Amino acid sequence: MDCGSDIEFKPKIGMKFDSLDETWKYWVEYGGKTGFGVRKHYFNKNKNTGFVTSYKYVCCKEGIRKQDKRDFLTLNPRVETRTNCKARLGVTFDDGKYKVTEFIEEHNHPLHLQETVHMLASQRNVTEVQAYEIDLAVDVGLKQKSTFQLMSGHAGGRDGLGYTMLDAKNYIRSKRQRNMVYGEVGCLMRYFQQQLSKNPSFYHANQMDVEEQITNVFWADARMLIDYEYFGDVVSLDTIYCTNRAHRPLAIFSGFNHHRGAVIFGAALLYDETAASFIWLFETFLEAHKQKRPLTIFTDQDQAMAKALKEVMPEIFHGLCTWHLMQNGIKRLGNLMKDGSHFLTDFKRCMYGIDDETQFEEAWIVLLAQYNIYENTWLQSTYSIKEKWAACYTKKAFTLGMRSTQLSESINSDIKICMNPDLDIMQFFKHFEQVLQNKRYNELRSEFEARQKLPRLKLESSPMLRQLSEIYTPTVFNLFQMEFVLFVATYIKYKNETQPLFEYVVGQIDKDGEWRVAFNPSTKMISCTCRKFEMTGLLCCHAVKVYDVMDVKILPEHYILNRWTRKARSGVVHDYMGNEVKEDPKLESMERYRKLCMMLVRLATEASVHPSTFSLVHNSVCDLTKQVMEMRLTEVSQDNNGCTKTSSIEPSMVQAKGFKKRIGVKKSKRLKSWVELQSKRRKTNPKFKYRRYLMHMFKQLGVNSISPNY
Repeated sequence: MDCGSDIEFKPKIGMKFDSLDETWKYWVEYGGKTGFGVRKHYFNKNKNTGFVTSYKYVCCKEGIRKQDKRDFLTLNPRVETRTNCKARLGVTFDDGKYKVTEFIEEHNHPLHLQETVHMLASQRNVTEVQAYEIDLAVDVGLKQKSTFQLMSGHAGGRDGLGYTMLDAKNYIRSKRQRNMVYGEVGCLMRYFQQQLSKNPSFYHANQMDVEEQITNVFWADARMLIDYEYFGDVVSLDTIYCTNRAHRPLAIFSGFNHHRGAVIFGAALLYDETAASFIWLFETFLEAHKQKRPLTIFTDQDQAMAKALKEVMPEIFHGLCTWHLMQNGIKRLGNLMKDGSHFLTDFKRCMYGIDDETQFEEAWIVLLAQYNIYENTWLQSTYSIKEKWAACYTKKAFTLGMRSTQLSESINSDIKICMNPDLDIMQFFKHFEQVLQNKRYNELRSEFEARQKLPRLKLESSPMLRQLSEIYTPTVFNLFQMEFVLFVATYIKYKNETQPLFEYVVGQIDKDGEWRVAFNPSTKMISCTCRKFEMTGLLCCHAVKVYDVMDVKILPEHYILNRWTRKARSGVVHDYMGNEVKEDPKLESMERYRKLCMMLVRLATEASVHPSTFSLVHNSVCDLTKQVMEMRLTEVSQDNNGCTKTSSIEPSMVQAKGFKKRIGVKKSKRLKSWVELQSKRRKTNPKFKYRRYLMHMFKQLGVNSISPNY
């Protein structure tokens, strides 16, 4: 640009620019410094070459809006902004450059203050870096207002940011529309293709109805397959309605890892909660995990789910969530809990506090008689399935101490926090992956603490505690140490030490009841009637007491479950196709590539290496280099939406026409204020419609006002 050292930065006739982009940039900058918005008006082209020969730039208030042809009943038409301002800049191509041939400086409207210039449309622009920051904030679940305030702080204020909050909202909405250009099914397939390209062990399945509409979708990544292989003995299944507009139930299979933290084994979006949907869900879940069945599964009181479980996995123990059961009891029997009633305490005692079946039956009869509720249908139906929730019955099953689906609901609460009703299917998967990463990072933190912190032994001279402190994870060790300390409060009430099986009756100070412990001195096998080891995989204080009496100072290996140890994740896992499951194949390939490169460098420096050995290592490095380059090219070929640019799709999903829509689902609506309700009444009231029509007619006739009493 040939503008010399113009201090005022004002356009002049004869000023030259190298390109139209440079001209436009200058006009925008001049408008910003002066205090007005700018627009592109029109241009002329050479008919033969299509080259732009002249261009006209104007003020944003140039011209006059045409007559509004919309419905005359419109209450709030757009505010007028045009004032027919004549300020403009015209350039013409001459001698290889664009020369200013016209410039009108005067405006017929007030100019904006420098403090408000950043609000002009021509001064606002979301840069690529800012767009990336907005995307990152959306992915981590930050609200738009918080994101805008954070970025404004980094820029030194809103005027230095370069865009407004409305621009950020429009950018997010436009990107979501571009992401959903192929529809929900197309985006779902592209997401699954992306996951498969990252890891071939990713598993997904869908179910379609006769109308070729997708009803149910299930997926499990490689880490879920690995976690289930190690910790899939006890599973919690909970369904919660997604907070998006589809209102689809989200089903999550979860369990405990060796740190007693939450791990996810699979997830599904269901069309409904019928027995048919749950049958498909359980069959698909087993197919993904090589037909490996859990020992125990906890669910809520859903009859359709119970029916499906009985049909697909009849041999496993089905436990009911005691928290849901208690909430249902409060809802249905709330009238029995008034005026200082102890009904809830007595009901909890039947559920948690009785270990003997005979005592449970007696306590239940007393409960019904005391509150005169023999005919209550809910209590009758609950009693008929007492094997699924009463402690005296559930102690026969391996539960790891799990009594409810609260483990799944803690995951659901995390999902709820980072979701809102405007999320599409792609945004849902992004937030779901974020929840997965948070849960998996918690396990990494537990692993770090297990190596960083030394366990605190309450009895440092105990060989058994020293042994298990090195084997168990810290969380599990603390649970066992609590039982170990309790054995000091136990005592032997009766013993029968006749071969081959010793029998002991153990009591506990300040606690009613007695427990029978059987001990085999030759094999050191032990069992207790409390069945704590059979339930949780940890020995009880009664068994520890007998071991102490028999001078067993080291816990036998057959009473140390591998799932509670620090080495619980050792071993190779295969998927349902028989292939080895790798959590991150790219990371393993890169590590192997690095080691081979180091070996190649070392061999190149040794003169005694045989040429065939060097050639073998060199060829391996070349092959791995090719694989690494292919993986890199795959990453580069991904577009901004995070989906690979490929046209191949799963044959089973080609026929899908869309997601089956749920009909008849009541959506929760925000309560409206009195002012909003009055506005709605005005719009629907025929009297107000007629009045607006008369006002329009009078305006056409030139009458500017009407009597209020008309």
